[in-house]
Amino acid sequence: MKQQKADRRSQRTCRLVSSAFAELLVEKPYQEILVQDILDRAGIGRTTFYAHYFDKADVLDSMTEQILSMFTHQIADSTARQQVVPSLELFEHIYQSPHQHFRALMRSRAGEPLWEALQTALCRAIEPALYTLCAEKRSPPIPLPVVSQYLSGAFLTLLKWWVAADMPYPPEQMENIFQQLALPGMWALLKET
Repeated sequence: MKQQKADRRSQRTCRLVSSAFAELLVEKPYQEILVQDILDRAGIGRTTFYAHYFDKADVLDSMTEQILSMFTHQIADSTARQQVVPSLELFEHIYQSPHQHFRALMRSRAGEPLWEALQTALCRAIEPALYTLCAEKRSPPIPLPVVSQYLSGAFLTLLKWWVAADMPYPPEQMENIFQQLALPGMWALLKET
């Protein structure tokens, strides 16, 4: 993304472009979206668009970075409280925030890099928490990086389903579901060590 200006007009333009792009992603595949489609939907001119972005891939990268930044911030806050998987906080954050951009990226193949980045960020948070839990015990029978991949994948798959289904259950219930489905095996594994 081009150098961001801090003034309100620039921020408004970025919000308009992101919202327009998210709406378009819900309506059609990423490959079929033209910069002109974004301009028409956002109600801005070509010069304004190119003052902020290089192309539609730049808009996609900007949206991905914003969502990833939110996730990594939530993960960092949760790991500071020594949680293995910050599932409740992440469910709550998605539930309370306008999730149009997240949903649009989730439904589009263009969002695959976001999912990979989220998995990596979540694994990086889970693995040290697991090592801390196992610090005074012998090595677990399943390597902790494998457990970390499993937990992050299970969480993200459940989160993806929840958002796609228009969040039919409150965050607290989703947290409970995740706890019941994914964590008993992890706790049993840690008791074996």
